Amino acid sequence: MLGIGTWEFPINTMFYMGKVQIDITDNNGEYGFALRVPGQKLPPAEIRGVRENDNTLHIAARAMNKSIALSITFDGDRASAIVKAPFVGMVKLNNGRKNA
Repeated sequence: MLGIGTWEFPINTMFYMGKVQIDITDNNGEYGFALRVPGQKLPPAEIRGVRENDNTLHIAARAMNKSIALSITFDGDRASAIVKAPFVGMVKLNNGRKNA
């Protein structure tokens, strides 16, 4: 399984400046995810599918009856991600680091 652990990404957009945390867990052989944005309340999301491709996870989810796509590419203790979400559009998250 790829990327198990807590990952933190700095984010700087016109809507939000701060950090995004993504927890990736192994739930008996299936991926589990939790997304946290400090100071923001996020709607619950349902994971629809997860696909591994080399060192990248592709996650399909749904929240508020809208589709969300997240791709996270791992390189050791570093990561980058692309999120496509309704009302936000596409957001690139670079310089992600795995928390110890």
